[in-house]
Amino acid sequence: MTDGSFANKTGSVAERLIACILSERGYMVSRQVWIGTSIYNHKIKCDFLISNVPGYPNGLIVESKWQDVGGSVDEKFPYLVLNIKEKYPSPTIVVVGGDGCKSGAVDWLVGQVGDKLIGVYSIEEFVSYVNRGLPIPQS
Repeated sequence: MTDGSFANKTGSVAERLIACILSERGYMVSRQVWIGTSIYNHKIKCDFLISNVPGYPNGLIVESKWQDVGGSVDEKFPYLVLNIKEKYPSPTIVVVGGDGCKSGAVDWLVGQVGDKLIGVYSIEEFVSYVNRGLPIPQS
């Protein structure tokens, strides 16, 4: 299995875990939803769109970024953040998992929270957030 194939497989496991957590709590979840165009003017999908969350009339988007071993997912954080802030139609949470991100990358991502990027959580933090009913973060 190539490194890219392994990364895709572990990333899809993380996405299934997130979908299961949300479904277990009764949320209506759509996966891989077209949400508009990117900063490069290409069609763009989000990992999850949750449509029945109180306080989020246009839904809540969840993006999953998993990096189990060294790779390039963290290098894509700036592109993701810019798309969220400029192009995404709904508030967005990023769930980051694995131990393969470069030093400082997740801290940088957390530092970008604001506007439409409303939270960056580990898998464990996300479970807690979901169990609390996906509350609107207090600024």
